[in-house]
Amino acid sequence: MQEVYDTVKADFKEMYDLEVLQQMGFNNTYVLAVTEETAKRYNLATISDLGKVASELTAGTTFEFLNREDGIPGLMRHYNFTFGDTIGLDSSPRYLALINKETDVVDAFATDALLEKFDLVTLKDDKNFFPPYYAMPVVRGEILEEYPEIETILNELSTYLNDEVMIGLNYKVDELQMEPNVVANDFLKEKGLIQ
Repeated sequence: MQEVYDTVKADFKEMYDLEVLQQMGFNNTYVLAVTEETAKRYNLATISDLGKVASELTAGTTFEFLNREDGIPGLMRHYNFTFGDTIGLDSSPRYLALINKETDVVDAFATDALLEKFDLVTLKDDKNFFPPYYAMPVVRGEILEEYPEIETILNELSTYLNDEVMIGLNYKVDELQMEPNVVANDFLKEKGLIQ
């Protein structure tokens, strides 16, 4: 992962005069999620646990995830299991299908607000199949030269952000319908990063 970051940082600087700053503290990678009821019923905490009972379950995922090599096909090969059935669904309806017990497992991003809304359990990727998707601030070189304090502020911000915090912030925007700039402003004030 460090090698990828270093390559992107060097290439962006050389090719575009863009500065890639320190990555944020959250990883918005893919996850598999189940209801608490399903997690308890099958004793699920990891994707390996899921593999033991997957043949009895239906995965309802986005169409893209159903067909991507870094989605269902690759995941089942990597963990050596097969779902009883797989169904392609649109983005948000897959959560409703899960809650309505039409499916047993869904794909999600680690910071999706709907994970909190529906109190879902995310399964640990214990064999590291999914690649990391860390956010990284990218700033034009001339802006950073003029305002070097930006880097310090963004690096400090990164220490306050993790998957759980991002789920909460996304929840406020997606589910509580708060304006993104209000959510961000409130968060920055709460952490003492702005006045």
